[in-house]
Amino acid sequence: HRLIKQWLAVIPTVLENVDLSTESGRSLIRDGVDFIRYYADKFHHAKEEDILFEYTDRNLDIIQTMLADHTTARGYVKEILSAIDKKDRKTIAANLAAYQCLLEEHIKKEDEILYPWIDRSLSVSQVGEIFEKFNAAETKIDKEVIAKCQKFVQELEPRIQKIKTIKEV
Repeated sequence: HRLIKQWLAVIPTVLENVDLSTESGRSLIRDGVDFIRYYADKFHHAKEEDILFEYTDRNLDIIQTMLADHTTARGYVKEILSAIDKKDRKTIAANLAAYQCLLEEHIKKEDEILYPWIDRSLSVSQVGEIFEKFNAAETKIDKEVIAKCQKFVQELEPRIQKIKTIKEV
């Protein structure tokens, strides 16, 4: 969750300072959406949906809530993507802010409720199986995409500072 939380933390600053009339502004939003799609969704959420939740009853309210959150998040991303080229600041801001709020709550539910509950209900051998499956899934992920996502988060602060500087000029 560390990288995802770093992106979520700067979303308000990005929304406050990004200029969608510039390619660099649209590029920052596109890169943020790519991070969400590839790192948060296809890397993190996919491991939950395809591996972790298989060790639970998918009909339980908590699992259904997590899956609904993932679906809602994907809807926000779709709206943001369609609004970028239109330079529709209002739609981007509304959906990116909603995504931030949703994911902050989602991560809190995972960390404080879901993961501890699952951890208590699993045997030692099941935990080992999950780790093996997570590791196998991670080896299948495109390392360049993950490196690009990590680089995006590492370069957020300088990019935001550059945007702020341009805005002040």
